[in-house]
Amino acid sequence: MIRPRRLQSAWAILVLAGAMCAPVRAAVYVSDADGPVPRFASQPLDASYRLLLADETPSVGAPPFAAAKASPRLLLRKSAMDPLIERVAGKHAVDPALVRAVIEVESQFHAGAVSPKGAVGAMQLMPETAHRYQVADRRIASQNIEGGVAYLKDLLARFNGNVVLALAAYNAGEHAVDRHGRVIPRFRETMIYVPQVLEAYLRYRAAEAKSDR
Repeated sequence: MIRPRRLQSAWAILVLAGAMCAPVRAAVYVSDADGPVPRFASQPLDASYRLLLADETPSVGAPPFAAAKASPRLLLRKSAMDPLIERVAGKHAVDPALVRAVIEVESQFHAGAVSPKGAVGAMQLMPETAHRYQVADRRIASQNIEGGVAYLKDLLARFNGNVVLALAAYNAGEHAVDRHGRVIPRFRETMIYVPQVLEAYLRYRAAEAKSDR
């Protein structure tokens, strides 16, 4: 995960990458008022918040975006999983770049990944989420990604296409986002998770735009 001391540089990359992409509903504000771990929100909660990512990022020319360094093994796992991601994302009409970003941050494309909290698989499904989306075996990539993408689709619909809130809900739960007034909950893990996934998302989108030229 991105450590607190790396958050500012990561956000600088995120904003630069955003200038290269098609419109994304993902306004993000940040405040450093509480110390070394910034607070993120989808709207300014007080005067200390400043805009980092606009709600509609226009398509404009920009220098080529340098993708984050990835190990050969990660790239191999990603390549093996890509056809499945494309198929399932297409089925649910979810941007495959967003699915790739979630999988990268959640599991580094490990189909058998297990977290200390009990999340399993490529998209790190908890038992309750797996049951909700009829995932019989979370370690089977096809089932895991099917359930994870269906959940992500529902979150995007619940939060009216707001990618930031959907990602916050994927990490912290949709009820936590609702309880906090539909802003990113002030949980340290979630405040780090959301920008990390957004950075990866915009990186994948930039790579796709470059390959389409």
